Amino acid sequence: MRSVVSQISGPPRRPLLALLLYLAPLLLMEGCCYAAPSGPESDSCSTLVQSRFFGFFLSSSAFPSMPCSWTLQNPDPRRYTIFLKVTKPTEHCVPSQLRTFQYESFLETTRTYLGMESFDEVVKLCDTSAPVAFLEAGKQFLQMRKGLPRAGKTMKDGDGDFKTEYLVVGKRNPSMAACQMLCQWLEDCLTSSTSSRPCGIMQTPCTCWEPPPLLSEGDSCYHNGVYLENCLPSVKESGTNAEINGE
Repeated sequence: MRSVVSQISGPPRRPLLALLLYLAPLLLMEGCCYAAPSGPESDSCSTLVQSRFFGFFLSSSAFPSMPCSWTLQNPDPRRYTIFLKVTKPTEHCVPSQLRTFQYESFLETTRTYLGMESFDEVVKLCDTSAPVAFLEAGKQFLQMRKGLPRAGKTMKDGDGDFKTEYLVVGKRNPSMAACQMLCQWLEDCLTSSTSSRPCGIMQTPCTCWEPPPLLSEGDSCYHNGVYLENCLPSVKESGTNAEINGE
C-alpha cells in the first residue's frame, strides 16, 4: 500500500495540485459575483457604465450584436438622478426590439430583477410623431436592452440606429453646466409633450426659469396663489398703477 501512495503523490501530481491551488481563488471570486447588473442574455454582449456623469452613445456601437445590453449605474440614488435623452431612428425601426427600464439589482440565482420599472411607454422608439424622448430614473441601474427581432423580421447593418445621451445630476447643488443642459432638455420635452404623450421629466434639481413676480391677492392676474400667464391687469388696476407712477 505504501508503494501505491508514493507513486500517486510523486512529482507527476504536483503540477495538477499547483493548478488547482491557482484556480481555486479565481473560482471563489467568480462565485461571489452573483448579482451581475447586466441581467440574463447579456453575458457575451453587455456594457456597464460606472462613475460617469454625462456622455452619449450610438446604438450601432453599443449594440454590435443581439441580444445586447447597455447599463448605467447610479453612484448613489439618494444623491443623484439619471436623465436620458433618446433621439429616435428616422427609418427601419423594429417595434418591441428595444426595452428600457430601471431596477435596483439583479439576482443571478433566480434570474430576476428587483424593483424593475419599465420606460417602454415613455421612450416609444418607433413613434416618429415625437422624434426625441426624455426620461428620468432614480434607481440603482438604468438599462437599455436590444433583443432579437421577431420571426420574419430581418435587420441590416445601420438599420434603426438611434442616439442616446445621459446626465447624472446631483439632487443638491447641481453644477451649472449640468443645469444648462438639463434645462434645455426640459424645455424641449415640455414643448413636444401632449396629453397622450406627457413629458418624461417630472422634476429637476435646477431652477430653469425665473420665478414670476410677487403680486398681491388684489391683482386679477394672481388667483389662489397662482400667477396666471398671458394675463393683463384690469382697467381699474392699470389706472391705479398709473396714479402711483405719477402718469
